[in-house]
Amino acid sequence: MLSIENVSSARIFAMKLSFSALSVPACAPDPQTDVRPWSLALWLILPLWCLVWLWTNPPHAFDLAVERNFFADGGWPWHAMGSLEFWLHFMPKVASIVIFLCIAAGAFFALHCARSARARGDGEAAADYEAGLKRTLYALAAGLLCVTAVWWLKESTGVFCPWSVEAFGAKEPVKDPGLPFFAQPGRCWPSGAAGSGFCLLPAYFMLRDAKPRLAKLALLFAMASGLAAGIARCMTGAHFVSHVAASFLIDWTISALLYVLVFDRASISRKVTALLGPKILAASNLEARPGDLLPWGAVLFGTAAWWVLFFDAPMLSHLAGVGSASGVATASTLTLAAGAALAFIFISAALIELFALFPRRVCRGLLLVSNITGAAAFAALYLYGTTMTPDMVRNFIATDSREALGYLSGRSACVFLAALIPVLWLGLVGEIPNGRLKPGFGKATLKTLGRTGKAVGLAALGVAVIGLNFQSFAGAMRQDKTLRYQIAPVNVFYSGLRTLAADASPELNRPRIIVDPAPKLEAKVTRPAVLVVVVGETARAQNWGLNGYARDTTPELKTLPVLNFPHVTACGTSTDVSLPCMMSRIGRSDYNRERILSEEQLPALLHRAGVNVLWVDNQSGCKGACAGVPTRQAADPKNCPDGECMDAALVDELKRELEVLPADRPTVLFLHMMGSHGPAYYRRSDDARKAFRPECTDADLGGCPRETVVNAYDNSIRYTDHVLAEMIRTLEGASNRIDAGLLYLSDHGESLGESGLFLHGAPWWMAPAEQTQVPAVFWMNDGWAKTFHISREKLRARASGEVTQESLWHTVLGLVDVKSTTYRPEYDLTR
Repeated sequence: MLSIENVSSARIFAMKLSFSALSVPACAPDPQTDVRPWSLALWLILPLWCLVWLWTNPPHAFDLAVERNFFADGGWPWHAMGSLEFWLHFMPKVASIVIFLCIAAGAFFALHCARSARARGDGEAAADYEAGLKRTLYALAAGLLCVTAVWWLKESTGVFCPWSVEAFGAKEPVKDPGLPFFAQPGRCWPSGAAGSGFCLLPAYFMLRDAKPRLAKLALLFAMASGLAAGIARCMTGAHFVSHVAASFLIDWTISALLYVLVFDRASISRKVTALLGPKILAASNLEARPGDLLPWGAVLFGTAAWWVLFFDAPMLSHLAGVGSASGVATASTLTLAAGAALAFIFISAALIELFALFPRRVCRGLLLVSNITGAAAFAALYLYGTTMTPDMVRNFIATDSREALGYLSGRSACVFLAALIPVLWLGLVGEIPNGRLKPGFGKATLKTLGRTGKAVGLAALGVAVIGLNFQSFAGAMRQDKTLRYQIAPVNVFYSGLRTLAADASPELNRPRIIVDPAPKLEAKVTRPAVLVVVVGETARAQNWGLNGYARDTTPELKTLPVLNFPHVTACGTSTDVSLPCMMSRIGRSDYNRERILSEEQLPALLHRAGVNVLWVDNQSGCKGACAGVPTRQAADPKNCPDGECMDAALVDELKRELEVLPADRPTVLFLHMMGSHGPAYYRRSDDARKAFRPECTDADLGGCPRETVVNAYDNSIRYTDHVLAEMIRTLEGASNRIDAGLLYLSDHGESLGESGLFLHGAPWWMAPAEQTQVPAVFWMNDGWAKTFHISREKLRARASGEVTQESLWHTVLGLVDVKSTTYRPEYDLTR
């Protein structure tokens, strides 16, 4: 039997654990529930969001970069240290077992005391003991659920540990976590070692309402234990860092959710309603309580942190060493990334504080636009490796709605919404100050000065943090200039304003400067003559079969007497840049976009010289290259089933023009192909040309296995090969009555996942060869060679050397024998 003294002591202990034993004025328990304030967004929504993101988008590059620090000489040196295994793997498990045994003992003790109190008729004491019993039982149940959940996910998600993957000399691939329906090989996600510490998180929730200080110590211990165990296992090659983060998120979510369901489920509906904003809460006749609504400070720093830690995550990961040549995240690179993150949070907060100088609706509008542009920039960089430079913004502006729809997929929409919704919610339902003050001028001025001073102070803090490691930060920015264009959403605003202010659209209908007042056609023709200039789209030299590519992507051209140019460099990495440039007398060697867009293009000069010129387009436009000449869009019912034509339609356009060629002057027919325009490469070939399968059929190229992306792209090249071959065969068939030649040149190349890049449009100064090296071929019949005095030997000699798109202007002038003051023979491939 317990003595009266022991019962009294136990009662005092139970009272201390009860909710009424402690009163904290600033954040005291709700008198209706005895539960201290908590945030639905911070406790459940944000952790769940992070867990889903981590599950569906695991940071493999970052994981590998960190693990490379612990892998040396083909092994894991830390794995051989028995003391590390004992203290940071075995002991955290022992500590957790001991603590839960103590909690279980406390539960039995509280149950015994509660029954004793009931037996004595002491209802108040019994209620106190039962409250303590409820808390301890919650902790035991939550801890058991945490351990069970981590165990089952390890068994069923099919993720392999670092020491088992190919990157570290083993044979298994680095995999995304699968769906947890049945046991799979791997058993590594999430981290069970880290979970042995994080499973103590229920102790924090058990104590938070009665013993907040003790609860914080319990939280600190659980975090330290889980992190120590998890990091130790990372050092031995047993886990990736993201596995540790997943364990924490799982255990936290389970602990918080069960706490809410057991102790405060009555407030869930009110808090869910509060997420929609104070107006909705008031309209529902519900009274806001502490923790329900987010103050301006939370909106300010929450938005700033989201911009930096999420929108700018690719930039931070590069600073951390993930994008470095070694691919190793060292202590110095991680410090640099952490310092940059902190600095940009302060600077972003300063910018958002300036938004608050405006009226509330304007402030919300600025936040809305910033969040949408930031999410879009993140999605473009995350999915396609596309950096929002001025060139890329220019490409975006030039893209029509049909092309834009080609970039949409389920995953791209999910990534965009996942990046947008949390921060959008902050800006829409959080408390926003009203910068427009109606009282006297003095008060308004003081308020404005206060906010301005706060913004200046935050910006100064950010600059000071950068200054602590300025040399490393400046060096990283100088080494990779694209990093400055990865700071979203500021990058979009800067690039957009710069583009709009300093760059005109190539499609703009404006007077063109005449580059030669009197070009003259020198050739004398006695029968129809046509030079077909085919402008390719997105074909890259690396995948061109005639250039020695491992796959036969040009099976038809290789059977024809064509001259291949294997070393051709484009003028740009997008149609908006390359097409006006390649049709201009100004090339990359003296590049000046303003001059290119202000001067007449090659088709217009040929037209003024007396050549019959026609431009037929199977693209979204000629980017101003066809200004001043007859132009039409390709149209062929059998090749344009859904309004978007296959390039076979251009073969029919050629056949149509051959029937109406003039006999007194040569014709130059420009055909602008759809080519290999992405990301829907699979739509750029017909079934007969699909030699490589399976194909990626998703606009989200990063979500497809890379080999399927290459398959779809190579099939599109085979279709281009077929179309060009059909054109040449058509011209060959008419050689008895027509002098003919054909010149094919692609506008730019394409990235297919190399270095994480997809598509094209990279700034010229950092563009990879895949985007700048393009294929070109030439064919002519004997009639053309004789009439225009073209030497096949000279062409063949020039074909083996380095060529740029700058040669197009001068080569075409030489091919049709047009005399012009703009002609430079050193760029003419026929001379």
